[in-house]
Amino acid sequence: MHPQVGQSHFAVFELTEPLQVPAGTRFNILLRQLHGGGHILGRFSLSVTDSSADITTARPLDVDQVLKTAPDQRSPEQRLLLSAHLLDQVATAELQTLPASSKVYAAGVRAQNERGTIVFTEPRTIRVLRRGDLDKPGDEVGPGALSAVAALPARFEIADPKNESLRRAALADWIAHPDNPLTWRSIVNRTWHYHFGRGLCDTPGDFGRMGGVPSHPELIDWLAVWFRDDARGSLKQLHRLMVTSDAYKQSSAQRDDMAAIDTDNRFLWKMNRHRLDADSVRDAVTSVSGQLDLTMGGPGVSHFLSSPGPQLTPVLDYESFDWNTAGANRRSIYRVVWRGIQDPFMEALDFPDMGSLSPVRGFSASPLQSLVLWNNKFMLYHAEKFAGRLESFGGSVTEQIVAGVRICWLRDPSADELAELKLLAESDGMPTVCRVLLNSSEFLFVD
Repeated sequence: MHPQVGQSHFAVFELTEPLQVPAGTRFNILLRQLHGGGHILGRFSLSVTDSSADITTARPLDVDQVLKTAPDQRSPEQRLLLSAHLLDQVATAELQTLPASSKVYAAGVRAQNERGTIVFTEPRTIRVLRRGDLDKPGDEVGPGALSAVAALPARFEIADPKNESLRRAALADWIAHPDNPLTWRSIVNRTWHYHFGRGLCDTPGDFGRMGGVPSHPELIDWLAVWFRDDARGSLKQLHRLMVTSDAYKQSSAQRDDMAAIDTDNRFLWKMNRHRLDADSVRDAVTSVSGQLDLTMGGPGVSHFLSSPGPQLTPVLDYESFDWNTAGANRRSIYRVVWRGIQDPFMEALDFPDMGSLSPVRGFSASPLQSLVLWNNKFMLYHAEKFAGRLESFGGSVTEQIVAGVRICWLRDPSADELAELKLLAESDGMPTVCRVLLNSSEFLFVD
């Protein structure tokens, strides 16, 4: 039993109600192993007694072994073990007679919390490491930023360099300074990446020599200056400019003549067709079903059931979560995420591992994605809600199907599509029709 692995243990269990059974009765005992690995039970034995003694205070096995040895034949180690056991019993009995303990709260310049983390009142000293060796510290380094931005000083002039608030304010001023081109270029490139599926510089997290070469450097500079001066840092205006541009309005249709010149579409001769990311898929499904909660702010929402784990990390049950609970339909930005314990639904849709930085999300196409989009409990729940929303509109089955297609595909269905969906509705019901609409490429992809 962890952490005493490889040692002998015992456990005593008392029945809630006494059992009156005849002699020779056989008991079936079920042992449930909660987790495997290095904690599997080894050799064990079971016994039953009807003794009226308080068997919950049974002695440890090693103490019993010592007591079986004659007193004059016990070794010093055995005598020490018996003395320690007796002292433990006496101390436990004395502690049980004391009143319940209470917490004492103290304030001081330097406090230590329950986990042992020390709270410092001033920043720690940072030094240059010779050749990156921690054992070879060099000169002390003051607060500053990148020297690559030539228009701004790399070292901050602060009245009190040890004041953490002043250090943070100086860094914020450096980042948002109008003469810092890195900030404005980075913002417009990331925004372009989110709308077009690929940035003008395809390494949003690296504008240095190790990063990618911008395909349209003049466009990045123009957007950065426009965003800084004309939009005055308004992201809403930046989004509006991009989604109303001719580049964004292009068709994603393939053209062989253009592809022969620019296979990778770096010169933007068409719109890049890309799938919604995991967060957008979840929010889009919740929206069309009429369940999306647009409430702003507030605490995060856990889309799982949590129970204590064998160590500090809890056990998360995503499958048993009830999607009809309060807060379950909030936007994905409010979703609680545990690093290392991914939601299987979101993970299948390429939601990144929260244990590492992911400036660019990977996209894949696999049978697993089709399976979770068709069978996951979240999708089944919202397909039912979507069907209920369409039925609330009234009208015939045909009219409900047309309304569903307009909501999901933003167009009317063709005659063949309408005939197939109507046949499916008559055989399997409207929830199945809604599952088909939510699983379609036209719903999941941006053309």
